[in-house]
Amino acid sequence: MSANQSNPHPLPLRTVTLALAIAAVTPMQSAAEEAEVFKLKSVLVSASRMAQESDKVDRSLTIIGRDELVQMQPVSIAEALKAEPNVDVAGGPRAYNQSVNIRGLEGNKVLQTIDGVQQRFESGHRPSYFLDPILISQIEVVKGPTSSLWGSGALGGVVASNTISASDLLAPTDNLGGIIKTGYTDNSEQSTTTLAVGGRTDTVDMLLSGYYRDGDNVVMGNGDELAGSSTRDQGVLIKADWTVSETQQLALNVRRAETVGQVPTNGSANSNGSSNFDINRDQRVQSGQIDYYLNTASPLLNAHAVAYVKDVTMDESRVSDNRTDSTQSQTVGLNISNVSELSGIRLLYGVDGYIESFDATREGANRPTPPEAETEAYGAFLQMTLPLAQRWHAEMGLRYDDFSTRADNLNQSRSDNATSPSAGIFWQTKDWLQIGLRHDQAFRAPSSEEMYSSGYHFCMFPGFCNAFVPNPDLIAETAANTEALAKLAFDNVWGQDALRINASVFENNIDNFIEQIVTSPSFAPVMNPGYTTWVNVDKATISGFEIAANYQQAQWQLQASYGQSRGRDDNSGADLTGIAADKLSLDGSYQFFEAQFTLGARLIHAKEQNRTDDKSGAEPARYAAYTVGDLYARWQPSSLPKLQMDLTLKNIGDIYYRSAWSELYEQGRAASVSAHYVF
Repeated sequence: MSANQSNPHPLPLRTVTLALAIAAVTPMQSAAEEAEVFKLKSVLVSASRMAQESDKVDRSLTIIGRDELVQMQPVSIAEALKAEPNVDVAGGPRAYNQSVNIRGLEGNKVLQTIDGVQQRFESGHRPSYFLDPILISQIEVVKGPTSSLWGSGALGGVVASNTISASDLLAPTDNLGGIIKTGYTDNSEQSTTTLAVGGRTDTVDMLLSGYYRDGDNVVMGNGDELAGSSTRDQGVLIKADWTVSETQQLALNVRRAETVGQVPTNGSANSNGSSNFDINRDQRVQSGQIDYYLNTASPLLNAHAVAYVKDVTMDESRVSDNRTDSTQSQTVGLNISNVSELSGIRLLYGVDGYIESFDATREGANRPTPPEAETEAYGAFLQMTLPLAQRWHAEMGLRYDDFSTRADNLNQSRSDNATSPSAGIFWQTKDWLQIGLRHDQAFRAPSSEEMYSSGYHFCMFPGFCNAFVPNPDLIAETAANTEALAKLAFDNVWGQDALRINASVFENNIDNFIEQIVTSPSFAPVMNPGYTTWVNVDKATISGFEIAANYQQAQWQLQASYGQSRGRDDNSGADLTGIAADKLSLDGSYQFFEAQFTLGARLIHAKEQNRTDDKSGAEPARYAAYTVGDLYARWQPSSLPKLQMDLTLKNIGDIYYRSAWSELYEQGRAASVSAHYVF
């Protein structure tokens, strides 16, 4: 329903839907604009592999824009998503170790992309998210399997991050400008400095941005410091967009980031001085990509091609004895896609592929032996949006992937293929209501680490070590998700305002789960240190629902959401690990003094998570309920229109809590203040 259409629904439903209302994520209009017809800003997304307005994406979708990111001042991509229904932060409060849990699935079961390029890195307990939120303009989360578009890895969904560009800094009439920003967080005494400069000519836009961040250990709600949570980060982003002609554009994107600090080998757990010992880590990530766009007048030819390379290097030294480890990964890839429209039918199709090389060394005796491996993956995909009747349309997709992995150190290799279909049907029942039903299948190919790791996992004492056992016969994980969706859109409910409600019910059936098992040692009648390997486990089902509403009216922004997931082993009936607690989120803000001052509050309540059956028969773990509140404020003085100051008070009650399945307790009260000046 367009923003200038009236609401055809009677007043009783207006009252009900308004009670569910939440806050819109788009920026507020100033008081001077109130007299105009209220309109929501159109948001373009790329997680669907083509530029598409968010309300046209027929999937469960969450968008966090630049304005929200500045207001939240998150330390990681995962933290920026903490309030979203059925999305959780995994890994504890160490920013470098945080990742995203979507509907009970996390790690390599959730695909990460940056500027449309897949990001893959897996090595033990080492970090896999490498982009600082300072450089992000928008985060998009697609919930549910999406292998029909992206191939291996998207069992739980996709987290797509897009970096800032010169157009984010420059007004349409400006040719040169930028932002300088500084920030400070009292909890960890963390300081951040960011500088971004953009320039524009008739045919070229350029961006140069850099940041530096330095902080100490975070302090938890009980007043204790979390050892090994201090880091120092720095990075740079360079972009250039060249308009070659009216139909062609070239874009260069180069990123480099470095993080150093003393951390435990498993950043999601407490250091214990033995199996989880302290190390000094120097982590460097470099990436580059070249995009080519061809947008012709013909509806048949609107193509996008991208070639990319990414290098990840981690050098580590053990604090106790200076033994060193090194891990390197390089990925080279190519994506080509095209969008064609004919007689109302939209086709998205293309091919992509990558080659990933992995190599690592572990110094000292009784250490793991990572594989010297190379993985190749190639895929072809087609997605069609087909109008069926005046208010009906269908979406169908199919992707074929071929992948292979070889480990030179073990002289072993493996190849396989997978087909990932998707289908959906959608009915615009009224101008204000769309309902739909979709089915998506996905897969995740086993990684070289899962198939080919050898050597020792850990030692209990000299000569008594738990060893890795390779398993090259692992089968790819698969997922089949059926989901019902509803979108409600109301304009002018009470005057000049807008209300959006999205809801979904889902059931995701997962087969051949790849799980690491560590057998316990025995000391009698024969001493056996046990072993570690990866195996395919039985089928599992994850089901649940979520509802999110956004309301925007003049100076008000309101938001509310609720998500619930349940997971079970289909054979034993036991609860699955990794399923987050039920979560309710509320957020509201109001603008004062002709939009010069904004004040808001956010509340997250997680219920107790006691669905944690232990298959060994031990007493199941229970994770207590918690309620965490944040306050935030923004000042944009009319006398200094180029200055903006933001204050965020996180965990205002200094609550000592931890998320379900997390060993570590979260950060206590933290005041983050930032100021940025546009020049």
